[in-house]
Parts: sequence; C-alpha cells; structure tokens
Amino acid sequence: MLPVVVAAVCAQGMIFATSAVAQEKGKIPLPVPRKVDFVKEVYPIFKTSCFKCHGPEKQKGKYRMDTREGAFKETSDHGPAIIAGNSEKSAIVLMVANQIDEMLMPPPGGKPGESDPLTAEQIGILRAWIDQGAIWPDGPIQEEVKLVGFETEIKPVLTAACAKCHSGATAEGNFSVDSLATVLEGGKGYGKVIAPGDPAKSSLITILTGKDEDIPKPEVHKLTAKEVNLITEWIRQGAK
Repeated sequence: MLPVVVAAVCAQGMIFATSAVAQEKGKIPLPVPRKVDFVKEVYPIFKTSCFKCHGPEKQKGKYRMDTREGAFKETSDHGPAIIAGNSEKSAIVLMVANQIDEMLMPPPGGKPGESDPLTAEQIGILRAWIDQGAIWPDGPIQEEVKLVGFETEIKPVLTAACAKCHSGATAEGNFSVDSLATVLEGGKGYGKVIAPGDPAKSSLITILTGKDEDIPKPEVHKLTAKEVNLITEWIRQGAK
C-alpha cells in the first residue's frame, strides 16, 4: 500500500509531499529531550531564518510565519505545514531538514547570515515544540532579546578562529581581532568589515561564511553556522 501523503505549501508556492519516502532520504535530527519554550526558542528561529520571506513584509507562497494564523494556515487543497503532535510529518520540518529534493529551507544562495541552514539543535527544538503540541501563545509575542556581548561571546570565537593570522602588530591585512576597536576599524586589506546594525552590509559575514572569493582560500575563513548566527545577531544589535 502506498504511504499516505500530506501536502503543504513551500516557500516558493509549490506543493511538496511529506511521506515515508521523503523521510527515508536521510536522518532527521531528533527532538531535543526537554520542554521547549516557544517565545524564547522557537520564535527567534522563525524570526532569524524565515521572516525575510515569510514575515510581515513579504509572504512567498502566501505563507506567513510571524502569526499563528499564518503559520498554521490550511486550505482546502493543502494540509498544514505544522501538524501539532507530529513533527515527523510536518512539512516545515522536512524542509529545514533537507528531506525534500530542492526544497531546503531557508533556500541557499541568499545573503550570508540570512540563508544558512538550521543546525541540528535548531531542528531538534522545532521538532520538540511541534511534538509537544505546537503551542503558540495568544496575542503579540513579547520577545526577550538576549544581548550579545563582544568580550564574553564574540571575542572568544574570533580569537579561536582568526587570531593566528589576525592579531598583534603583524596582523595580516592589518586587521586584528584583539579588541572591539580593532575589529570595528577593519584593516588596510579589508577596509571596514562591519556595518553596525546591518549584517547584510557587513563583509565580515561574507568572509566568515566562506563566500568571499576576493580573498585567498575563502573556505579557510568559514565558521560554523552557529558561530556565524551569533556574530550576525551581534552586528544586528549594533556591534557593541
């Protein structure tokens, strides 16, 4: 007997099927083994990775994720992208877990820092939230913004990844990660690499995603998606 298929609308407005066949393509990260807080953990993922195409300003495929009504939208032709209690058959999970051919969400090829795939932990959080009932509080979401500090969070990442070549008086390209001032100053070879408040205009993100082909061996500058997301959020908050 053929598996039952649940259809949903993807970000490009196309129909994709979530079935046993799709799930066999690879392993989907397991749900995190704990209670998940929607406001603190799930909504920030949606905001960072999805709102650019499915938020208040743009709704590709007529799909919107900044409201409960939009995220749980169901039509007469298509099933829901989120099936409360069943993350394994929720189309949104199969998309972010790259289980459907050419339907990876967020779609690759966008601006660095805005098109990075979700990490296994983020997918696990999303799955746990759905399996736990996909509870979405009534009314406007009151976000708790966690400020990202340079000394406590950003400098350790840059020091571990970059200080070998970009530290002290002999820093390559005259770009040093030794302090907030030197990072914001940029260097002779790079110029200013950070536009506080605007990650899309910050070439540091292009460099740290390994996509700057104007520098030698761009791949060696690539950090993990989690690290890039952290630095992206720091820049978005003003790079202080």
